[in-house]
Amino acid sequence: MARQTIGRIAGVAAAFVLAALFLLAPAPAQAQDGHNHGAVARTISVAPRTEARIGNQEAVLAYDRNKLVLFLQRYSDGQPTTGAEIGVTIDFVPVTFEEVAPGTYVASDVMLAAGRNELEVSYKIGEREGTDTLILNLPQGSSATGAAASTRAPGAAVSGLLLAAIALAIYAGTTALLAARSRTA
Repeated sequence: MARQTIGRIAGVAAAFVLAALFLLAPAPAQAQDGHNHGAVARTISVAPRTEARIGNQEAVLAYDRNKLVLFLQRYSDGQPTTGAEIGVTIDFVPVTFEEVAPGTYVASDVMLAAGRNELEVSYKIGEREGTDTLILNLPQGSSATGAAASTRAPGAAVSGLLLAAIALAIYAGTTALLAARSRTA
């Protein structure tokens, strides 16, 4: 009977210690009314992309859902460039772009591998003709046909100090039970 009483006391003591640790765990800081440091900055990831300057033009090349999208505008004022002839060679296979909106050119059914892709862009913009090599890096381990996924590390659910206190309480409870058991034997 004494053994059961000591075991119950030790169990109640361990439960009390755990409850006290949970109640004493630090709470996240809360801002007072009217005290705000502004919205948290957001990261917007459109798709894997690269950019280049071609003479007085700025080109941004993005890859999303098996499509290459090229945005072409004048560097000085941001005016979309229309009427350009754009082509890309990917692994010795030529791909042509179609203008779908002012300054926006699209090539469909393009398959790129994860990792580093060298794209040789040939262009004719007004009187200017040439080629340029653009490097497009696609993330490893993600679907090469889908949009770029942003990854974020999960926040810590329980602080390390609280986990250490719980481990200490379990150790103390086990030690108390073993000590009570050795006294009765």
